[in-house]
Amino acid sequence: MNFVRAFRPIGLASIIACTLPCPQALTQPLPPAAETDVALDLLLTRQAQKILDDHQLRRSRSTGISVGASVDIQQGKLVISFGAGILPSEDDHSLEELEQHIRNTLEAYTTQAGVGEVETVILYEGKPYWEHFPRGISAQEQGSARQAGGQVLVSASHGLLRVHPGMGWEFQRPVRNGVQEDLITPGYADELQRLLEDRGGVTVHRARRGGGGAHPDSMRPWYEMSARYHLKDLLPDRTDIWNHFANSTASDREVSDDIRARPYYANHLGVAGMLSIHTNADVPGVARGSRVFYHSSKPADRQLADLTLCYMRELITAQEGYADFPVPRGGVAAGHGENNFATMPSIVVEVAFHTNAADAAALQDPVFRAASMKGVEKGYRLFREGKGCVPLKAEPIQGIRLPQGSSQQVDVAFEGYPQYPIELVTTNVGCPPGWTCSDGKVRITSPDDKPSQITLRCENAGSAPILWDTRVVDADGVESPPVRHVVQCIRTSRGLSEAPIISAGVEPATAG
Repeated sequence: MNFVRAFRPIGLASIIACTLPCPQALTQPLPPAAETDVALDLLLTRQAQKILDDHQLRRSRSTGISVGASVDIQQGKLVISFGAGILPSEDDHSLEELEQHIRNTLEAYTTQAGVGEVETVILYEGKPYWEHFPRGISAQEQGSARQAGGQVLVSASHGLLRVHPGMGWEFQRPVRNGVQEDLITPGYADELQRLLEDRGGVTVHRARRGGGGAHPDSMRPWYEMSARYHLKDLLPDRTDIWNHFANSTASDREVSDDIRARPYYANHLGVAGMLSIHTNADVPGVARGSRVFYHSSKPADRQLADLTLCYMRELITAQEGYADFPVPRGGVAAGHGENNFATMPSIVVEVAFHTNAADAAALQDPVFRAASMKGVEKGYRLFREGKGCVPLKAEPIQGIRLPQGSSQQVDVAFEGYPQYPIELVTTNVGCPPGWTCSDGKVRITSPDDKPSQITLRCENAGSAPILWDTRVVDADGVESPPVRHVVQCIRTSRGLSEAPIISAGVEPATAG
């Protein structure tokens, strides 16, 4: 059998499917990275070269192209450098998946080696990919798009496409750990659409079609189909949107069509933003967590990416079982076609890694799905409002002195953007022996409902300090770190006549 022909039937999903033997370098513990930087660079280069060679073989292309990798441990930077001969003649997205596959795999190795979180830079013949194919979206285009108001495009990853020349229908990603990216992301897009409409008041357009009915050519449900086929049916005369690579002879040319169709449709609609929802993959299966990608030529994209991660981290880690779910502090610059060709702020959200068993379980959990999409919605909403990353945090509360039988309202100032209604929860953490201390809770339904105050009361005819923790809890389960404060109860000779009880109309925290 011809060796090249043996790789051709693998199809669109093969790059992540690991049908060839996967790297086993992580089966042996690595020495500390600070002592083995040369050895680590060699390992990374070998794995990158293997992934590149496998990619080239599957496409019947030359394997004589080099790729190298090195880590600057001091700066926490990973550089991946491709040699000559790999760049396409035009920007057809054909390297997008390869680039992300290598990036994710090498980042997983650097994490295992103890380097920690790294900034990854990918170069082609010494320059970023997009510098070889300059577009130059003007600041005027970006600014007008941001002011366009209440419309957004939500794109749910991939979907069914035809593979040429056999014209068979294939998903673009394989099943891993019970998750198929093509089929799980529409549910995330449904969740995000509902949140954008209910909380942000925006009009949501979708790149893929949901609901019932079957695609007439494949007779497969519409929700399985790629954006390319939804847009072909919706805009049959706009072949420039869904059939951009009509002259290509590549067997997977519809993959390129599908990628390009999403931003072109967003441009056609004139929406204010584009949010692309994906799941992620690496070879060793150890990479975890969320990623958000932006295009470095569009400054607004980076702002949106960073805000989205900020609030994904806030919302996801607030849920039971996900306190340690890894969400990085900043977005990642990459050359995704969805971002590059969208004239408005746009990001690619990789919610979690379907190649990792723990992440795959999270992806199938409705609690995780809701929390992650609440984070995306909140990041986009606050980006539109010109606000920043401000996690929920209560300000210090000054200690007070209370005579027996009296109470006092105390302001609880906080920063952040909680989802109302919120609760101010006061918990006793230090009650004197023989006393009874009861916790308190105040519910505030809206920012204008009432002052953010708690009521503290001393009922015992004795003197003692009482320690309390107060935190803000919002409707999504986000909690501010508790703030410790003290109430000094003071015994008086005249009891209640000197300090009448103040009725606050709320449930007070008491000690007595």
